[in-house]
Amino acid sequence: MIPVKLTIQGLYSYQEKQTIDFTKLASAHLFGIFGAVGSGKSSILEAMTYALYNDTDRMNLRDNRSYNMMNLKSNELLIDFEFETGKGQTAYRAVVKGKRNGKKFEKVESFEHLAYRNDNGTWVPIEAGSLKDVIGLSYNNFKRTIIIPQGQFQEVLQLGNTDRTRMMKELFNLEKFELDSKVTLLENKNNSQKENLDGQLKQLGAIDPEQVKLYEEQLGKLKIEIGQLSKSLTDQQRIDTEWKKLQELVIKLADIQQKLKQFKDQEPEFVKLEKIILNYEYCLVQFKSHLDALAQSEKKISRKTETIEKDEHQLKLADEEILRTEKAYELVKQDYDQRDRFRQQADELVKIARLNVLQATIQTNQERLEKGSQVLNETIELLEKRKLEKGKLESEIKADKEKLPDLTLLSLVKIWHTESKSLSRQLTEINDEIGKQQNEVRLLKDAIKLKFSLPVFIGISEIAGFSEGVSFLNEKVSEWKKQVGELDLQLEHYRVQVKLEEYAVNLHDGEACPLCGSVNHPMVLSPESVSEALKQANQTKSALEKRITEASEQLVQLSDLWNRENLRAEQLTELMQKQKAAGQKISDHAARFIWSGFQDEQVVNEAFTKAEMLQKILKEKEAELDKLRIQEEKEALNKEKYQAELEKIKTAQAVAHAEIETLSGQIVLLSIDGYRQKSSSEIEAEKQFFLQKNILIEKQYTELTNQLTKLRKEKDTVSGSLEANRKELLQEQGLLASLRKELGLRLQQSQYTDIDEVESVLKLEINLEVEKKKLADFRQQFVVVQNQLQQVQQELANRTYEPEKHQQLLSEIAMEKETLNQRNQELGKVEELLRKLKHDLENQVHLRKELENLELRAENIKTMKSLFKGSGFVNYISSVYLQNLCNAANDRFFQLTRQKLSLEITGDNNFQVRDFLNGGKVRSVKTLSGGQTFQAALSLALALADNIQKITDSNQNFFFLDEGFGSLDKDSLAVVFDTLKSLRKENRIVGVISHVEEMQQEIDTHLRIENHEENGSRILTSWG
Repeated sequence: MIPVKLTIQGLYSYQEKQTIDFTKLASAHLFGIFGAVGSGKSSILEAMTYALYNDTDRMNLRDNRSYNMMNLKSNELLIDFEFETGKGQTAYRAVVKGKRNGKKFEKVESFEHLAYRNDNGTWVPIEAGSLKDVIGLSYNNFKRTIIIPQGQFQEVLQLGNTDRTRMMKELFNLEKFELDSKVTLLENKNNSQKENLDGQLKQLGAIDPEQVKLYEEQLGKLKIEIGQLSKSLTDQQRIDTEWKKLQELVIKLADIQQKLKQFKDQEPEFVKLEKIILNYEYCLVQFKSHLDALAQSEKKISRKTETIEKDEHQLKLADEEILRTEKAYELVKQDYDQRDRFRQQADELVKIARLNVLQATIQTNQERLEKGSQVLNETIELLEKRKLEKGKLESEIKADKEKLPDLTLLSLVKIWHTESKSLSRQLTEINDEIGKQQNEVRLLKDAIKLKFSLPVFIGISEIAGFSEGVSFLNEKVSEWKKQVGELDLQLEHYRVQVKLEEYAVNLHDGEACPLCGSVNHPMVLSPESVSEALKQANQTKSALEKRITEASEQLVQLSDLWNRENLRAEQLTELMQKQKAAGQKISDHAARFIWSGFQDEQVVNEAFTKAEMLQKILKEKEAELDKLRIQEEKEALNKEKYQAELEKIKTAQAVAHAEIETLSGQIVLLSIDGYRQKSSSEIEAEKQFFLQKNILIEKQYTELTNQLTKLRKEKDTVSGSLEANRKELLQEQGLLASLRKELGLRLQQSQYTDIDEVESVLKLEINLEVEKKKLADFRQQFVVVQNQLQQVQQELANRTYEPEKHQQLLSEIAMEKETLNQRNQELGKVEELLRKLKHDLENQVHLRKELENLELRAENIKTMKSLFKGSGFVNYISSVYLQNLCNAANDRFFQLTRQKLSLEITGDNNFQVRDFLNGGKVRSVKTLSGGQTFQAALSLALALADNIQKITDSNQNFFFLDEGFGSLDKDSLAVVFDTLKSLRKENRIVGVISHVEEMQQEIDTHLRIENHEENGSRILTSWG
């Protein structure tokens, strides 16, 4: 995770909004955040962790967290944190917002947490709780590996075994090695499959392969019989088909004759229908359209007459309304022509109100000018006083600095003396350790020789080496195991013989043997010889197994002695090399001494004491100088602020006078003096009166104008409509007379005497299409039935249907079908039995093979279960990861302690320290000094951070450390500086938070946090 930008407002000591752009800090790779105790440094880290995880160590929900986290002078809280993470460095944003209750100061609702992902420049909302999945770390592990809060730096080093194992599991996703439950599931599944197969085999029972041949023979016979029955049945069914065709023709003939009689009975009715259709069709063609047009014309004339009467009445009403509206319009128009005067009076009232305001402002500003000038003069005097005090103090500091000795030179001399004593002590310890190791090697050699003199090594020469002895003993063990295997076979044979003895005791001539069924028993087994042989074989086997056990134990002990001897020999070689290297280091170190006058370390210490006293005095004076500078800067700022404010007031006065002169010349209609004593509300009310009056007149004029236009338009519309309707009425009356004349001519040419007869025919409302079709269908069906009668008579050809013979044939067919059906059922049963028998045989072979595979798999699963039982395997993997982490941490810790200390893992996965200044002996990490503990914790934290970078696929590694440097001496602090600076080459970004001044001098790129009483914490940058 790489931070990009952090904005804080209203959090703890941060009252005003402060923003940190981490781009500049990250580009330096090593940066710092410095400030006095309580300035708000740690709040920066807490803001980031709280935005990401909604959690903080400083206080929990029971502490009324929302209220206590918000600055008491602020009403809002904001944390806006942008960062990048993952292989592609995707940008994310975490936002926390909160507000104080406006009515109840101590009431602050729970803060709102929001999260976003950058998608092509757009912030897309995501679940706030998903940020920890994005980062890939829990809250606790985030504090151990990325951002380490104050007081928690040593947590990884001091965690208990259980907590540390849990941390390793989470960081490195070791839960994937929790395979015990999976193996148990495999075992249960395998056992279930075995039980299932056993059940299937039991259901199959014993199967006789000879039964297959019997079923196949029976199947052949049935197929022959079924073929014969099928041929006979086919012949009889062909005869039955002929009888059925003849029967159908007889029935069909009777049906056709019946239909023909029905058609002849209906024929007169259809003749009458034909006549009615002809009459209706004639009236429809000759008279229907003229009668309809006549009725339509009469209706139109009636409707037009009514419309003309309505239009005449509406025209009269419109003339009356227009006359009334014109009178009202003339009255309003007189006021409308004077409307601009009302608007001008309202504008002048606005200017008069502005004049009154300007006069009051000029008077107020004059009073402010007098007071401001007095304050400015006082500030200038105080500023001059501060400058004199600062100059005097700077001269004193300069004189004191000239008295300081060369601290760099003294530090180098001090380091030389310290290293000289350390190298001498190391050489002495190495010499002592060499003597101890040589003595232990001699003891181990004697112990190995003593082992070879034991009875188990009989047959090997006294001067045999370790490899020859082990090889000899392994051959013996193999030989004894082979003999044990042969004895197991003999014992199995003897046990069978013992079982046979139980049968042999009950054998008597003439009685059947329960095993072979024979009634003759010429040679019955003797029990005495078998029992004796079984006893002897068991004794021999026990003796061999005892030898194997003894030999195995001796091999283990001998291997342990051999390994210990080799280890001691290797350690002795390493110590010899260290002894040589230590002597060379002492010689080289002595040659590097170049400072005359400082051969005595006491002189160096006295010079350091004097320098420390001077530095303390300088520090106090510099602190006082910083206060004076701050006061001077404050007074200078006040001076500039007061001067700027006075200039603003003077400018405002000039502008006000100019505006008064301009406005006075623009007022014509009203008297300015008459409104000087009136209030702004009174002037505003009078202005609104003029404006409202003007608006009302314009509204009335517009409404009457529109109304008059609308009325005239409506009158014109009604007049035009009336004229058109009168013309249309005359045309329709002419058309009606023409229709009546045409209808009379048609009636004279028809068979009807008057129009009533025609209307009576048309009232029938016959559907000609339906009735014509009905008549045509009748005639067509009549012809079809006559043709069918002739065709059926030809097909019969004088043949006669005999029901008795047909019925007898059907009975015979039914009997043969029944027989054939029985045979087919028998065939199906035999085929099913044969198919099942073959399937069961194949299934039995397949099931037995599967059962063998499952039993073999059960053995493998048993082995796996013993490996993964409980969390043993995961704990083992965790130990491996922890050891790798320790090795990586030692790469730095060994250098930080100047090759004096290294970290190791104990058998119960706790940390211990190997002390090379004390013969390479181990001791608890709790015995480390404060500085050494910090160095160990820093090394572990950096190693963890490296692993997190690999796990999260980050291109860069970010590591933030809060405090922890105060426990270091100057030498250790210098080594830590060098270590932190070297991290720049590893593409790593490291941030440190501290109040230690030496840190500020070593880290160029940094932020400085200052906490002001009035404005809260402020963030200042080192680059301006």
